[in-house]
Amino acid sequence: MLELRNLCGGYGGKDILEDISISFESGSITSVIGANGCGKSTLLQMCCGLLKPSRGQVLIDGKDISEMKHIELAQKISYMEQVHNSGSITVRALASHGRFPYLGYPRRFTAQDKKIVDEALESAGVSDIADRKVSELSGGQRQRAYIAMTLAQDTDIVLLDEPSTYLDISSQFELTDIVYAMKKRGKTVITVLHDLNMALSNSDMTAVMKNGRLLGVLPPKEAAESGLIRQALGVEAVLDEKTGQYLLFKGENHEKSYN
Repeated sequence: MLELRNLCGGYGGKDILEDISISFESGSITSVIGANGCGKSTLLQMCCGLLKPSRGQVLIDGKDISEMKHIELAQKISYMEQVHNSGSITVRALASHGRFPYLGYPRRFTAQDKKIVDEALESAGVSDIADRKVSELSGGQRQRAYIAMTLAQDTDIVLLDEPSTYLDISSQFELTDIVYAMKKRGKTVITVLHDLNMALSNSDMTAVMKNGRLLGVLPPKEAAESGLIRQALGVEAVLDEKTGQYLLFKGENHEKSYN
């Protein structure tokens, strides 16, 4: 389980996050939503140790991550960032990076490592382009390659920052299937999403943020009915019981829009 206790912090000595406390249960999917600049990506970076909090704690199974060695932390939590620096390596080589926390000295891949990488490439839908350079791929293909690397790392806690970026609608459905497969394996999945409908329709819990603060953590339907989404984003989200999708309304005239 991942737990944040009274977490504060940010960049350059300035706190972006203010007093955030939340627990993410094993085998659950939590979507973090809020306006641009509210601290969603900062939250993920603190969860995996890329940023150090100015106050508060990040704990995995009750242990403060500040007390963990880098390799131990990398075996427990993975993070797919929003912006990628792909370089000139192949898709297979990129996915293989996910196994680095498990390699002994010298760094030699075992048959099991190679099997896990192959399965990750298959799950992410990039087996057919495994030998192509990442820098030569389209945005959607590149995103899938990084998803494969995250899958290959095979951690109990998975952080995804805007994983649907560059993906077409078919690939977004496939991403949803990947995330649900992680859940079935007991993994804790935390996603930052701008697509409000995707966030509400495919999560167990919704963490709503505004100006560096956590307004609340509720099941999606309750979050929509509570007014928290309106408070954070200025829109109303109404569940269409027939389709299971959310209709989004903005303004006094409740003009209908779709995310």
